[in-house]
Amino acid sequence: MADALPYVDKDNRQEGLYVSAPWSTKALIDALVQSSGTPDAVLAIRRKSRDAIEKYRAAFGEPTVPFQIEALASLLGIEVTQQRPLHSKDAELVPVEGGRVAIRVNPDRPETRRRFSIGHEIAHTFFPNYEGKAWCRTDARYRRRDNPDEYLEMLCDIGSAELLMPSPWFPADAARVTAAAELLQLAQTYGVSREAMLRRFAEGHSGAAAAVFFSWKLKPTQQKTVGPRDQGRLFGDPIEEARRAKKLRVDYSIPSAEFAAVGYFIPSDKSVDGEGPLHTAASSGTPCDGVSQLDFGGATGRFRVLALPVWTADPDLGPAGQNGVAAIIEPLDRKSNRASADRRAGLFDYS
Repeated sequence: MADALPYVDKDNRQEGLYVSAPWSTKALIDALVQSSGTPDAVLAIRRKSRDAIEKYRAAFGEPTVPFQIEALASLLGIEVTQQRPLHSKDAELVPVEGGRVAIRVNPDRPETRRRFSIGHEIAHTFFPNYEGKAWCRTDARYRRRDNPDEYLEMLCDIGSAELLMPSPWFPADAARVTAAAELLQLAQTYGVSREAMLRRFAEGHSGAAAAVFFSWKLKPTQQKTVGPRDQGRLFGDPIEEARRAKKLRVDYSIPSAEFAAVGYFIPSDKSVDGEGPLHTAASSGTPCDGVSQLDFGGATGRFRVLALPVWTADPDLGPAGQNGVAAIIEPLDRKSNRASADRRAGLFDYS
């Protein structure tokens, strides 16, 4: 049960206690920040996650990787059940008898996704009043920071990443990475997906770098003009026409603090040319690294690229059957960039 701390809900103009008052999502986030003693919600969820890791260390000693996330749930009094979630494709946290909560996880999801979902639901318990309703994990691709409900889900993803790739172990291992194959090994060592590892890697990076996720698709202006299904086969196979027109384009990116601070911005749907480590990883299905000239509009220049192929459904493959790609990119043309060819600490430094 959350501590009974006094609060003022500025939206509803109500005063009361965390454990008994009606909650808006914004109030939950504000309460998380207030109870953690940190200045913002991201720092707050990370502190709560690290506190949970310290409880694990006190009970079981130094953790090993991959981190035993179900053991942590048990330590915190959360049962991980064999029941399927009723309202989510991945997992949900639900109230059970005795004022406790349980996690339902979809057994058909890959192991890395199940582990991340358990961590996500544990992170929900870091907020007050978590026992008051069911919390269902949603699709991370469609979340926005300006929507409180989606932002809370985003915070739980950050918390899960902190639990599964905890400090100081993950940052120490990440700082030694110098090649794309080592990124792949990092994900396998911690029992997480490539996407989760790359997001955590970029968010904790002390220099200018970003995790960028690419897929094969048409640009927005082509989606209604290339390969329309209602034109029949008068001008050829419309599906084949659309397949040939697809390019490797940005889905989204996760910048490090310095990457954003120096003014780099990577727009969604921006395409990349057909040469270099990104395309090599996509076509070969193996990790690839190197230096590449990339044009992202507001972030154009030479980048060091560590690229990993990602699993891609058949309809989403490239024109020649290429996979989607995820990569860590590091700009080489800015003086504020901390990387250098002879840096002893490795390609990426963590604070």
